[in-house]
Amino acid sequence: MSKLCRFMQRSYSRLSPLAVSRPHIHVLGLGSIGTFTAHGLQDIPEPPEVTLLLHRESLYEEYIRDSGRITLRTLDGGITKHDGYNVELYKSGKWQTPSSFTPANNKINNLIVTVKATQTVSALDALKSRLSPSSTVLFLQNGCGMIDDVNEQLFPDPTTRPNYIVGVISHGVTLDSPFNATHTGAAAISLGSVPRATTPAQQRSGDTTGEEGEGYMLTTLLAQSPRLAATSYTYTDVLQIQLEKLAVNGFCNPVCALHDAKNAILFGFPELRREILSEISNIVLHLPELAGVPGVRERFCVERLESTVNGILERTRETTCSMVVDLRGRRETEVRYINGYWVRRGREVGVSVAVNERLMREVSKRSVHSQNYI
Repeated sequence: MSKLCRFMQRSYSRLSPLAVSRPHIHVLGLGSIGTFTAHGLQDIPEPPEVTLLLHRESLYEEYIRDSGRITLRTLDGGITKHDGYNVELYKSGKWQTPSSFTPANNKINNLIVTVKATQTVSALDALKSRLSPSSTVLFLQNGCGMIDDVNEQLFPDPTTRPNYIVGVISHGVTLDSPFNATHTGAAAISLGSVPRATTPAQQRSGDTTGEEGEGYMLTTLLAQSPRLAATSYTYTDVLQIQLEKLAVNGFCNPVCALHDAKNAILFGFPELRREILSEISNIVLHLPELAGVPGVRERFCVERLESTVNGILERTRETTCSMVVDLRGRRETEVRYINGYWVRRGREVGVSVAVNERLMREVSKRSVHSQNYI
């Protein structure tokens, strides 16, 4: 029996009553974060059924060569492997089960999205018919504004939208090769349910019809994985965590990208750092969804943001950020979901966005995918 046949027999003949009754999670995006998360799900004492959504055949071939395992090099230098995953492959414009190449049309109850921000809408479009208002989608990505795009382009009717969870990951993870990752820094994942709203404008302003009950992923799943170290927060709290990270990235990513350099170069731009963070601070302090929230002014003052940036830079001097890597690889960057988000929100609340606008324009000019994002 060939290696492929043995693998298929092991992966698709596990249909015991216990396996069928387990909660089911689909993971979309197998970069560093998706690989790390899929591995962490199997650390749970009673793990869910996990399906990996692979977007190209070559990735599936790599998965077969790795015997259907995800390998993680841990912080102490050890190696841990997990298998037992299900797989779906995107081929000929549809998701298929590789064992028979029949269409995969089953409903998706829980979905973790870790694709790059720029790919979110196109990746979810192929799964739209399998999502319903009872589905839960966890967005575990860099940047902000992806949910706005998903709502506008895929789910314009609020009554048909899935439930959303925002996730902010601060672990350090690198992808050594497909399905092989290294955990470079232990931290945490912060999660918060996005309140359901009758319109996008109400959702932004915080005028909602009531927050959905916390589901399996929020209360049970990630909280039981010691490696993922997830904690749930209110939406207002997780939004502030997300915006803090976005403030750091709003300075670090474009400046490093424009100089094709590691993070250490950023210590040479104190005036530019102050300009960017001052603009971001002013935007945050005018956001309607944070109006009246205690501690926001202190948390997002320029001095506090500068201290946060400096602390991160001290730990990541030799790190090459993803925007640098994307420009080197002639790929579209996530600048419109980082600086572009600040531009959109600043314009909404009527404050200056000149610095972020300039950075976004300069990075976009250097991308082969450059277009008018504003």
